[in-house]
Amino acid sequence: MRLKPRQVEAFRAVMMAGGITAAAEAMNVTQPAVSRLIRDLEEIVQMTLFERVGARLVPTAEATQFYREVERLYLGLDQIARAADDIRLHKNTVLRIGSVASLVRPYLHKAIIDVIGDRVDIPLVIDVENSRYIWDMVDQNRYDLGLVFGSPRMADKNAVLLHSAHAVAAMAPHHRLASLDVITQSDLLDERVLIPGRNSPLRLALDRAFAIEDHQPISTMETSMLNCCHFAAAGMGVGIVDQTSLRSAGAEVVAVPFEPAIEVSYYAIRPTGTRRIAVLDDVIGRMQNLMKLHDT
Repeated sequence: MRLKPRQVEAFRAVMMAGGITAAAEAMNVTQPAVSRLIRDLEEIVQMTLFERVGARLVPTAEATQFYREVERLYLGLDQIARAADDIRLHKNTVLRIGSVASLVRPYLHKAIIDVIGDRVDIPLVIDVENSRYIWDMVDQNRYDLGLVFGSPRMADKNAVLLHSAHAVAAMAPHHRLASLDVITQSDLLDERVLIPGRNSPLRLALDRAFAIEDHQPISTMETSMLNCCHFAAAGMGVGIVDQTSLRSAGAEVVAVPFEPAIEVSYYAIRPTGTRRIAVLDDVIGRMQNLMKLHDT
């Protein structure tokens, strides 16, 4: 007959608590249940483990020696549990995150502070790159987490939507178009249009929108989304951007809805087929909450 874990647990509880009553409370069972487990254990090991002296149970010499072995077992289990926690929480292993610039401040910055804070057991590498580079690094398992603009490639990725909104036309407060309720591509033909890079999903949608017009804008400036915001604030033109980029840039501009409506989405992506990292789940969740708060 083999030892049962519950019998060993009862023996350990009695040794640690000093009696059946306290052991039963610790195990959340009845006193008769603990007594029965101890009797069954004594029968299996063929030793008397406790002697009754008055109202007290006194461990025998054999019980004291047996308890040392039991404690060695539980110490090993504790070590295994700690190792499992370390693996689950990714302790002492470098976490590598790649993010587009628009998400770093305030969202990723705030999420890292809130979730990781003073946890010195989690080394971090945070790179600011373009979406295409981040996609490739995630594909190669070189980033544990990527924060990117939306893309048609989402269908075959381990992706979580962070936020989605429509593009806006951003300009200096004194700009001639700032009083309009809606801006279309035809309103921009005589303007310098500040547009994101060619690899951006927003840029692809803009190219399709302007292709409908017989004439193209007289001038364009192709640059990063954040630069579009800053140049627009300086009066250099009208930037077609999204609200997330505007908040990140902190630029003093007027934002007018742009038509045709272009949806701008941000996603968190992770390597396919790898195990989930709990702390990164928390970072993603915090970013979702922060971006949702800015919508209200």
